[in-house]
This record gives sequence, structure tokens and C-alpha cells, in this order.
Amino acid sequence: MSRIDPTPELPDDTPISDVEFPSRIRNALVAAGLQTVGEVRETSDEILLSFPDLGKGSVAHLRETLGLPSTDGVRPVALKAKK
Repeated sequence: MSRIDPTPELPDDTPISDVEFPSRIRNALVAAGLQTVGEVRETSDEILLSFPDLGKGSVAHLRETLGLPSTDGVRPVALKAKK
């Protein structure tokens, strides 16, 4: 099964396992109990940063690819450029 690219248009009920995240990010999200794109979108940067193996770069990647503004000062470059 091929995975889908993470985009801001993905429905919230899209399973994380179906999305083409880097393995380290996907594994960290799944290990933390998150199952859908919507759950990732609802999780604050502070909580995401508390997960093992997720740093500011990983959180910025998630915010950028899922089309979300940062909630705690992690600044995805692509989002800033679009404003």
C-alpha cells in the first residue's frame, strides 16, 4: 500500500499510518498513542515536543506539512513565507 503525502487538505480522520511521514516522526506519534491526522493537529507543540524523538524540527515539519500554525513558537518556514 502506498502512503499519501501529508498536506493541509488531508481529512482529520486520516490514519497516521497512511501518511508519508519520516519513519522517526510516524513512530514517535504512534508510540504516543496518536492515531489520526486530526489528533496531531489538536496536540500542542509543547506536548509534541515532550514525545521521545520529536524535536523542534520534527514539530515544525508536522505543522508545515499539515498546514497548521505553530502554537508555541516553532516557526515552519514555508508557512511564514506564504503570509
